[in-house]
Amino acid sequence: MNKTMFNPKRTGFRVLVGSIVISAALGIYALVNGEFGDTEGRILLTALAVAAASVATLASGIALERGRMTLIPSAAIAVSIAGFALFIVTIWRGFEPEVLIKAAASAVIVGVALTHWSVVSLARLPVRFRLIHAAAFPLSGLMAAFLIGAIWERLDGEGTAQVGGVIAILTISTTIVLPVLQRLAAAGRAGDHRIRFCPYCGKGLNNRHGTVRCRACDSAFRIRPA
Repeated sequence: MNKTMFNPKRTGFRVLVGSIVISAALGIYALVNGEFGDTEGRILLTALAVAAASVATLASGIALERGRMTLIPSAAIAVSIAGFALFIVTIWRGFEPEVLIKAAASAVIVGVALTHWSVVSLARLPVRFRLIHAAAFPLSGLMAAFLIGAIWERLDGEGTAQVGGVIAILTISTTIVLPVLQRLAAAGRAGDHRIRFCPYCGKGLNNRHGTVRCRACDSAFRIRPA
């Protein structure tokens, strides 16, 4: 691969480190001088926004690098950068106008949802846990839609907050449980060299050694005992 090509993970890491350095320098400056004016506050918020965008780029960059759902990580990076860029504009405009703030918040929420999908796509689970894995995608999508609706004041009525809370709890719980299930599944296979599913497409297999060709995606690989 050409080393001069844009690498989202490497770029995001460098920008994140730079943002942290700027934020730390401003914090030390405020403590030493006892002054922290509007300009310093805006610079700090800008650095934090850049750091948040860098984290999203890093997460999506990992999925992009591994070839998981290439379109979604690319969209996550683009939307996250656009959303936080709009947020930075509102910072320097004194958080005006309101419509720009809502647009920035909406873009950030969409970017976070797409980033969540990118991260969730990295999980590799046995077939018996596949339903939980699949549920993480619509749940975070519903959460994003709910938050955007609330921002633009399109949601009202009794029970709205309760519904949003339920969706949030389900989304967070599913996200937390996925890596736990993946680790448990890996632990259960520690003493067994049998391959239970295709490492490329996730199709169920039952092979112990030798060359295997997946019938679902036509990928070939060789199994060797550790």
